[in-house]
Amino acid sequence: MIKFKADGNNVRVLGRTLYRDDVRWLGYSCTAVEFEFTGTKATAELSTDWLNDAGWKHIFQPYMAVFVNDSDEPYKRFAVNEGTAEYELYTSENIGKVKIRLVKMSENAFSKVGINSVSADGEIRPTQPVSQRKIEFVGDSITCGFGIEASSAADGFCTAQENPWINYASITARHFNAEYNLVSWTSIGVLSNSVKEDVNEPDDGWTMPKIYFYTDRSVDGMTAGSENNLEEWDFSRFEPDLIVVNLGTNDKDYTRGIKERTDAFEDCYLNFISDIRKHNPDSVILCTLGAMGQQLCPQIENAVKKLGDDKIYAVRFDEQLESDGIGAESHPNAVTHRKMSEKLIGEIEKLNIF
Repeated sequence: MIKFKADGNNVRVLGRTLYRDDVRWLGYSCTAVEFEFTGTKATAELSTDWLNDAGWKHIFQPYMAVFVNDSDEPYKRFAVNEGTAEYELYTSENIGKVKIRLVKMSENAFSKVGINSVSADGEIRPTQPVSQRKIEFVGDSITCGFGIEASSAADGFCTAQENPWINYASITARHFNAEYNLVSWTSIGVLSNSVKEDVNEPDDGWTMPKIYFYTDRSVDGMTAGSENNLEEWDFSRFEPDLIVVNLGTNDKDYTRGIKERTDAFEDCYLNFISDIRKHNPDSVILCTLGAMGQQLCPQIENAVKKLGDDKIYAVRFDEQLESDGIGAESHPNAVTHRKMSEKLIGEIEKLNIF
C-alpha cells in the first residue's frame, strides 16, 4: 500500500474544508475527497475530535460514507472512533480502475473528521469535475439531514440517523448533475439561533452571518486553538450558479410573532443576503423557508422585494405533513425532503437557471 496526503495533488476536494498540518479536516455535511486509482484496495487514516468519554457522547459520533464509481448508493457507511485509526474504504479480488469518494455524513456542530492520509495499492490521482454547474446551500439542521432516517418525531437525535446525501439539497444537486457545497449548522439562525420559550434575548453568538464568510470557523478554532487567525473563505474557489438559502426556522423560536423582533429579523436577513450578493455577484439566489413552519416567510418575501435584485427570489416550501411521517425531533424525514426537492427543482427549471 502506498500512502498519500489528502492534498490537492492527490485528491479532489469537495466542499469547504481546511488543510492544517498535512491533515484535511472535514467539518460540514457532505464535505468530501475524491480520487481514482487502479488496484484492489484503498484505505484512509482518520482522526476525530469526538471523545467517547461519557454515555451520551455516542449520540455525536462522526459518520462517513464511501461511494464507488459514481454510484448514488454508498458502498459502505461507518462510524469514526475516538483517536486515530486506519479504515478500509474499498477492497476487491480483481484489479480495476476505481473512483472513490469519501464523504462526511454527520454534521459540523457535533464532530469533525481529519484525513491524515489515503492509501492504495496503486498510484492515486484526483478526479476531474464531471459538470461545470455549481450550487451552494446555506442552511440549518434541515440542510444537514438532521433526523432524516428516524422512525418518528419522538426519536431523539443521533448522528447515526443523519443523512445529508438524501436530503433536499443533495437530491436537487444530483438532479441537475451539479457540484455543490453545504454550509449548514444545527439550530442556527440569522438573527437568533433556536431558543427556549422562556428566553427573551436573541442567541446571536454563532449565527450564520458570523460563520458563512469563513472556510470553516469551527474547525479553524479547533485546529488553531484560537480564533485570531481564521481563514476567510476564498469565494473564487467555488463560484455557484445558484445559492439556496434555507434559514429562519430557528429564528422563529425567538421572534414568536412579536413585531419588533420580526422586523429585526427582516432587517438582519436583508443585510445577510446583501452580503452574500457582494461575494457572489453573478449567482441566482433563492431565499427559501417553510418545511418546519412558515411564520417568517412574509419577512423573507419583504426582504427580497426591498433588495430589488432581479436574480434573487423567495420560495416557500410546503409544510411537512404528519401523513408523510416525521423525522427525529420533528424534523423532515426522507419523504418530505423528496417533496422539498421536487418543489425546488420545479422553481429552478421555471427560472431556467441551468
